[in-house]
Amino acid sequence: MATKRKSKSVRKAKSTPPARVLDSMNQVWLAGLGAMSKARQGAPLMLQELIAEGARVQTQARGSAEKMLGGLVGEMKSTLNSSVKQVRSQTADALDNLEEMFQTRVHRALTQLGVPSAEDVQKLSQRVELLNASVNKLANGRKPAVRARARTATPRSTSSAHQAAH
Repeated sequence: MATKRKSKSVRKAKSTPPARVLDSMNQVWLAGLGAMSKARQGAPLMLQELIAEGARVQTQARGSAEKMLGGLVGEMKSTLNSSVKQVRSQTADALDNLEEMFQTRVHRALTQLGVPSAEDVQKLSQRVELLNASVNKLANGRKPAVRARARTATPRSTSSAHQAAH
């Protein structure tokens, strides 16, 4: 009775899927060894039939295992791709937030230092352009008068300098 209880507890302990697979593989291996032994004793033709059957079963099992592994690999790739996309999205959001915080702090520091903003410089440039246009307009309106005076002033200054030299 003690051995039956022990074997039941061992079976319960091995009830996890990997343990069950290993237990099944061990039983198949032992069955194969037993069949091979009997076939050698009984008839060589039976051994050949068992080998052929074993090869067929192995091919089927390998195909099933490859399909199952292919499905698992596909699921893992899909899960990893989804996780990578999620991490990339979170990283991009974090970088955007970091950039925005950096720009805000730099703007605040420049404002505290009294450095004009791009908008202030643009407004100032527009005012300077308007002032230049006004100055040019005024200068163009007075140029003929300034030139006439410059012509008359030059000969007098030259002649008076010339007379003073004599």
